[in-house]
Amino acid sequence: MSDTCATCTGMCCYDVIVRVTGYDAWRIKQAQALQFEQFLTAGPDEPAGQGAFLLGSERRALYLGKNAANERACTFLMHLPDGFRRCGIYAERPTVCTVYPMTFTNGSVALRADVRCKAANWNMATITYPYWRRNLLEHLFESHVYGIVAERWNETGGKNGGTLPGYFAHVERCFDSIDALRSEIGKESFDDLILHWQQPAAEGDAQGRVADFLNEISSICAR
Repeated sequence: MSDTCATCTGMCCYDVIVRVTGYDAWRIKQAQALQFEQFLTAGPDEPAGQGAFLLGSERRALYLGKNAANERACTFLMHLPDGFRRCGIYAERPTVCTVYPMTFTNGSVALRADVRCKAANWNMATITYPYWRRNLLEHLFESHVYGIVAERWNETGGKNGGTLPGYFAHVERCFDSIDALRSEIGKESFDDLILHWQQPAAEGDAQGRVADFLNEISSICAR
């Protein structure tokens, strides 16, 4: 957690619809010993984005549920004494949360215009740019991977009257295999793959390794 977040009051966890990737959902399920139905909701794909899946003729997306004690708050937000609030799954939080409140602007790391904590708290002259850049690239990469997983479902189960439990089973099966593939590649090599996945092929063999990885995912999830 950054020093800026040390006095967090959780404003970024209120009144926000948190769209998650399949890998986000898989990691949370594994670490928290939960079922998908206990912390996820399936809502309309609005605005349209990667990872939309078909249930009949409707395009849906996965979102974190809301807190039973406060329907404005994320289901995993913990309310602590003295007004402090903390994420209850910080180590497994979705990648969209790990990149907050940064974004890419013309390829550079920048502070979001809609930041909910005080913008003055974020000194852009002192932030660790490689850290934020890596997290932003990972979020884009995982969103792209999840898009492949969802599209394989859409080609089969989604068009044939698929159910939400059926889609959850598809997500779990795919990401069980994807996580094993990530482990086989190794953390250092996988981090390098994430850092280079959007670079032109002329910049080395990283793009080829990315293509191989994505093709393998497509094959795994089409079975």
